[in-house]
Amino acid sequence: MSDSALNPNNQAENQGEIRDYDITEYVPAEGRHFSFKDMMATWTCANANPTSWYVGNVIGALGLTGAVLAASVGNPVVYFILALVGYMGYKVGTSTMGLARVSFGITGSKVPSVINSMQFFGWCSVNTYIAAISMTYLLNYLFKVPAYGTPGGSGTMAVSIFVIMIITGTIAMFGGSRAIKLSENLAVVALVILSVWITYVALTTFSLSDIIAWKPDESIKITFGSAIDAIAALGIAWVMAVADYTRYTKTKAASTVAPMLGATFGMFWFCLVGSLSVIAVAVSTGVFDPYTADPATICAMLGLGQIANVLIIVSTIAVNLINVYSAGYSTANFNETLKPKTSMMIVTALAIVVALIPLFVGSFLDLFQVFLGYLGAVFPPCIAIILVDYYLLRKQKYDISQLGTKGGAYWYGNGINWYAMLCFAAGVVSYFASMKLAFVSNYFGSVFFCFFFTAILYYIVGSAVKGKMIVD
Repeated sequence: MSDSALNPNNQAENQGEIRDYDITEYVPAEGRHFSFKDMMATWTCANANPTSWYVGNVIGALGLTGAVLAASVGNPVVYFILALVGYMGYKVGTSTMGLARVSFGITGSKVPSVINSMQFFGWCSVNTYIAAISMTYLLNYLFKVPAYGTPGGSGTMAVSIFVIMIITGTIAMFGGSRAIKLSENLAVVALVILSVWITYVALTTFSLSDIIAWKPDESIKITFGSAIDAIAALGIAWVMAVADYTRYTKTKAASTVAPMLGATFGMFWFCLVGSLSVIAVAVSTGVFDPYTADPATICAMLGLGQIANVLIIVSTIAVNLINVYSAGYSTANFNETLKPKTSMMIVTALAIVVALIPLFVGSFLDLFQVFLGYLGAVFPPCIAIILVDYYLLRKQKYDISQLGTKGGAYWYGNGINWYAMLCFAAGVVSYFASMKLAFVSNYFGSVFFCFFFTAILYYIVGSAVKGKMIVD
């Protein structure tokens, strides 16, 4: 990546071209092609997917009323944070990792780049594993090969994982942000059809009053704070991607209101469907088991047929496009010799490998919950630092021409803002420490505790050393 950056106040030879821009390049008005509708579709698809369904399965252990309350509290908070970072992408005109170059330093931003890349191929793996279950049912119907959960089904799962990720990686690598925009607009139609269909059939198949009346046994019940953590960990991960797309938005509302509304709606609805499904199964069988409440199994139980499986696969590819694309830019920020497309290819391969792990070691749900815990520990402090740095310490004044300049305004000591690094480390520690606080684990959740702790700490530290950090 070149050390030179496009100055937003000057004209460039290719400024009017709609293309994908590097981290150090400002996206001009002519290159901004995401409308309000496009962003609504993108972020609805980001959350209206089988992974959100699984989060609904997990928080269903609160009972339906508790799950709805947790979703109603957790979603608005985390997606307000999403909107704040979305605005930064729109205003500064760079990706999320470009923004991290200011707060963490040009070299220091490699730390959030690494953890960001890990989470994106992790999400690809999680999403793909769930969708592969649907594909095995589809392949069983078409070709009579073993389906998931039957002898020989692991082989069909492996093939399905490979096919889904190859399709996803190919579209992301060669289509870029324009292909993603088109895919999300098409996929959102499929998602609306699927979610309305499943909700209607579930509510007409099972008694809503029985679902509402169901109470979890003490052996499976989780705390309200744990449910908030599951929701927040899923949502906070998307915050690390939002500026990759809002830098291409045409208006302020498209960068803030659209992603906030789309993500909140998609997450709330699919969490609700997931909770309804797992509780409905518990009412029907007497056993609360999130393993038996994945989308494919529920669709089969409700007799929705193969069309539902196709819609699940389509929705998963749509959401994974966001993951692969953003992972490409995160990895490119870590290693500047890698082009984003090459990075996307690497992420695609890694996602395939990780998605295969539950077929041989452990269980998917156990792996998923460990993954959510990882997200909850590392992303809240990172995002808190980025937000405090921009809105409170620098008063929304970033110079994109300095994002690639060694020895410039964002170079600090050898390219690292050590004050941010220390606050980040303290934030990670606070996440694990807060788990031992009954009030936090029962009512508040460690993700939000970690976020606000780090925000306050970095503001105090940053204000005290402002003259060393900020060069006017």
